[in-house]
Amino acid sequence: MLRLISKTQKPPGACIRLGTIIVFYGIMEKKFIVDSMLGKLGRWMLLLGYDAAYFRGAKDEELMEIAKNENRIIVTRDTHLALERSPGNSFHIKTIHFWEQLKRIVETFPLDFSRTFLSRCSHCNVLLEKCPKEEAVAFLPPKAAEMASCFFRCPKCQRFFWDGTHPIHIRFLLKTRIGLCIDADS
Repeated sequence: MLRLISKTQKPPGACIRLGTIIVFYGIMEKKFIVDSMLGKLGRWMLLLGYDAAYFRGAKDEELMEIAKNENRIIVTRDTHLALERSPGNSFHIKTIHFWEQLKRIVETFPLDFSRTFLSRCSHCNVLLEKCPKEEAVAFLPPKAAEMASCFFRCPKCQRFFWDGTHPIHIRFLLKTRIGLCIDADS
């Protein structure tokens, strides 16, 4: 099905450069690779559901190669990498303040957070799979096994995740620090 796009709209997936700022348009979810200066940002991007690969200590050449091979956007604070070595394939984070970094990602690359929140393994970046309580209960702390109602497993590392107090705390921080409200039903 074709959709008409007015002169003021940008086609899905298009990007334009405004000076040193690249603006991405579209409904396609982007894939990212986060450089070693932004490890905490990478972890929180995973919590929000972004496909964000992170390799501690990776060299610029390695990041650029992975980004090229896997069609990923490099998220970096490294001005040289962002603007000179990989200008069309990077997102430059200028601030050193974590919450400002995360807010910039959320505003520039919005997702349906009610659908993506806590959908990826925070260790492997793999989509989690829902699993029955019976499968998870042997691997959980007793209180979690008793109180939780929803269980997930990472198909890669086999870690289990459940609806405990961490999601409540994460939602609280997102709301108070960057104004992002995610329904508790997500």
